[in-house]
Amino acid sequence: MSSETRTLTDTSAAPTPSASLTGFPRLSAERPARVVVVGAGSMGSWWAREVVASGVAELVGVADLVEGAPQRVIDQSGAEDPAAVAVGTDGVDLALELGADLIVNPTVPVAHHPITVKALHAGIPVLGEKPVTETLSEAISLLAHAELTGVPFMVSQSRRFFRQVRQLRSFVAAHGPTVMTSAFFSLFTEMEGFRRTQDHPLLRDMGIHAFDTARYILDADPVAVTARGTRPEWSVYHHDATVSATFEMSDGSLFAYHGTWNARGLPTWWNSEWRIGAQHGSATWDGTGAPVVGTEDEEETARLQAAIDAETAPEPDQIAASLVECVSALREGRTPMCEIHENVLSFAMVEAAVAAVERGERVEIDELLEQARVEAIAAEADEQAREIMRSWGSVREALVAGS
Repeated sequence: MSSETRTLTDTSAAPTPSASLTGFPRLSAERPARVVVVGAGSMGSWWAREVVASGVAELVGVADLVEGAPQRVIDQSGAEDPAAVAVGTDGVDLALELGADLIVNPTVPVAHHPITVKALHAGIPVLGEKPVTETLSEAISLLAHAELTGVPFMVSQSRRFFRQVRQLRSFVAAHGPTVMTSAFFSLFTEMEGFRRTQDHPLLRDMGIHAFDTARYILDADPVAVTARGTRPEWSVYHHDATVSATFEMSDGSLFAYHGTWNARGLPTWWNSEWRIGAQHGSATWDGTGAPVVGTEDEEETARLQAAIDAETAPEPDQIAASLVECVSALREGRTPMCEIHENVLSFAMVEAAVAAVERGERVEIDELLEQARVEAIAAEADEQAREIMRSWGSVREALVAGS
């Protein structure tokens, strides 16, 4: 590997997912995308504010089953004319009534599957919150419905849209292959609501952020995982909110995740603390500042670090950037980053880690995917969707083909 190649730090140095054309009618670039937000909880409120603040979209409706909840979200959204934003109880019906271009779905995970299926069959693109849905079998079902309808479905993995994550991906592309990557997350929190009684709340709420980020940075996918969880006596959570998981990746490297909501003092940021070891260099990231990189050549290291530190121009990140990516893809007629085919393996990492904790043994990702396909076929009400799932040589093959 040449020194010239290894000094690349811009995003173009990293391989990017194929931006294939979708065949779905392109959204006009002459006006903002008309958006209906489904779900009027805390995430719905955040999404509504981002839609209103965005230069690429406008909020035309908010839906929720709870009376009065949509109006509360609209009132805090910053909309110039709150009275012009419609409310309803069924997000898809409301979107059809309003001629919306996009549904944003930050409902609770159990509602993701029915809302997304209805929207896709109604011809309305969906930008869903993570996780893609409640179970891996439901995720496989959504994969089939996306293929059946040809309607775009993107899952918002907001951590991908941090500049630092792109910088790390670029560094790995120029200095890999990697051998070991670790993400350490420690933040004492005693959340209220369903997470207190949820099985494996730390893995299911936070794990997917780090898992998807690792896939993106390394440009590699999971093969197998071993994991252990623990619940200290002072924990308010009914299940383990402290977990350690080690993934075997498709490039032959290891990715280790250590996370806890139970430890006080010296908290990390929500993005975790990262260390990446590769053949031609290593990098660290504290989760908020600029990555720190190093090679065996001091001059090269200084050039690399200076280039990273110089990238300071403001840019959207997190869900604001997810929205921009989704609308841009709809306008360009291309597959968005984090489209369902690309996203399923990140969700599978969560469910495989959960299975590894529960079984106390190594779990292979493909084994879990195929088990989920059997369950998805058995539960599927749509015969065409069932036939699509049966037609795949394997779930992984379907994911690769669709990406």
